[in-house]
Amino acid sequence: MIAGALLAHVPGCEDGEAPYSQELIGGGRVNRAFLVRTRRGRFVVRLNENASADPGLDRERELMLHAAAAQAGIAPPIIYAAADRSCLITEFVEGRLWTPHYFSRMRDLRSLGARLRNLHSVPVPAAVARFDPMVMARRYADHIVRHEPVESVRIHALLERGAEALERSMPAQRAPSIIHCDLHHGNVLTADRVYFIDWEYAQVGDPLLDLACIMAYYPRSVSHGGLMITAAGLDERGVSEKMLSDLTHVFNLLTYLWYRARRVARSVPATDLQVESSALRRLVSLAPDA
Repeated sequence: MIAGALLAHVPGCEDGEAPYSQELIGGGRVNRAFLVRTRRGRFVVRLNENASADPGLDRERELMLHAAAAQAGIAPPIIYAAADRSCLITEFVEGRLWTPHYFSRMRDLRSLGARLRNLHSVPVPAAVARFDPMVMARRYADHIVRHEPVESVRIHALLERGAEALERSMPAQRAPSIIHCDLHHGNVLTADRVYFIDWEYAQVGDPLLDLACIMAYYPRSVSHGGLMITAAGLDERGVSEKMLSDLTHVFNLLTYLWYRARRVARSVPATDLQVESSALRRLVSLAPDA
């Protein structure tokens, strides 16, 4: 349960008043989240894992980008962020979380693409540097090889292929935008509009990365890549389906290395191993031609 000192930051509990209820609603890979009900409404209290456990996490960046998206009505409003970033409290948005099936339906992908177009139009905070996916990939790779040197040749071959795919996707042609970078179904919510939640891996970077994320997570969406490019307004930036395919390869690489890096330092559930294996199979069997 949530410590009393943190509950004091939840609206309705400021004066020591107990909440009506608190319920664990998410025990993710990098945090735990509770739904707290008070006389003032419903709120989400998220307790964060230390960012040092994952080189891809930066809580300051997350907070800035979440706040910008919330200001634009794309993310839940922030109520409180602990000074050490160990806790984040947001408003609870009543709605329907997506399921994997949504990512195979044209109407839902079209609405998702339109919402991404809104996100990619939000002004970018000047303090956030542009994200280079291969820099992050090499950081994960270094972590893996440091613990398991025998992996060096194989991992560096994957990195070389990823760098070539990134170059072919021509990211320099697109101005950087705020990107969510983790658009699995548990992070997309339909209420009065589509909202994105859980901004741990948000970045400022190539807007095409958000589409590549969707294609990597949900291969059945690949046949609708052109629809997504148009709905997100990226056709106006000269994006082709081939560019999206190349960048999807890069995102699959990031996904594989993220899971593999976590596995060298700790035990992981069987579901993590399945995702890691699937990402690796796609890297090997669906590698784009040069």
